[in-house]
Amino acid sequence: MAGLKLRYVLEDLKPITTGRLLDVGCGSGTMAKALKRERPELDVHGADFSASTIEAAQKDAQGVTFVQAPAEALPFDDGWFDAVTMFDVLEHVDDPARVLAEIARVLKPGGRFHIVLPLEGQPRTLYALIGCGTRWTAKVKYAGHIQIYSDARYREEALAAGLPVRSARWSYHYLFQLLDVIFFAIISRTGPLKTSVEDAAEHSRGWTRVPGKLLKSTIASLGWYESRALAQLTGACGHYLCVRDTR
Repeated sequence: MAGLKLRYVLEDLKPITTGRLLDVGCGSGTMAKALKRERPELDVHGADFSASTIEAAQKDAQGVTFVQAPAEALPFDDGWFDAVTMFDVLEHVDDPARVLAEIARVLKPGGRFHIVLPLEGQPRTLYALIGCGTRWTAKVKYAGHIQIYSDARYREEALAAGLPVRSARWSYHYLFQLLDVIFFAIISRTGPLKTSVEDAAEHSRGWTRVPGKLLKSTIASLGWYESRALAQLTGACGHYLCVRDTR
C-alpha cells in the first residue's frame, strides 16, 4: 500500500515543477526519500517530533533535509513550501486543527497539500459498523488512532484551516478493512507484535518462510488492485489533494 500512496502523491505533485516540499511526520524518512528519488529536482525536507527517528533518517538522508520538530510548531517561515505531504499522521495528534493551521502557514498560497488519512468513522464501512473508537477500541489502543475521521469531518477541518479539498481518491475498501479488523482483533488477544507484519514475513525462518512471503505478496497485490479498481468509491482511507487558499 505504500506504493499506492506514492503513486497518488506523485500524480498530485505533477504541477509542481520546482521548489520545496515538506513531509510532516516523516518518521524514518521512507516516503520523503522516495519522493526525492522520484522528483530529484525538488528540495525535499522531512520533519518529525521523534529524535530517534530523525537520527535514523539522517544516517542515510539520500538528499533529504531532516529536522526534529512537532507538527504543531514547524521551524519554517510563512509560505516557505510549494508542497506539503502528510501520510497517516493526523489521526495520531491531539489537536488536528492546530496541525492543519501550521501546515497552511508554511505553505505558499496556491501550494499543494497531499494527505493520506484513515477514515475509520466513515459511514457504511466495517469500522463504523463495529463502532471503531467507541465500542471497538483496538485501533486506539494499539495503533494510537486517537482521532476517528470521516470524509465530512476532514473536509470541514481542512476548509477551516484554509486548505480546501480539491480532489480525493480512496483505498482500504472491503478486503483491506476486513483484514485490518482481523489483524487488530488478533493482537487484542495476543498483545502487540514485536515487529511489523511485513518484517515478520520477510525474516521468518523454516517452513513458514515461503508461505508467509507468498501470503504477504498476495494480500498486497489484492489490496493494490482493489484500491485501483474502486478508487472513486469512498473507502476507509482518503488520499486528498488540498490547495492553500489565497487569502
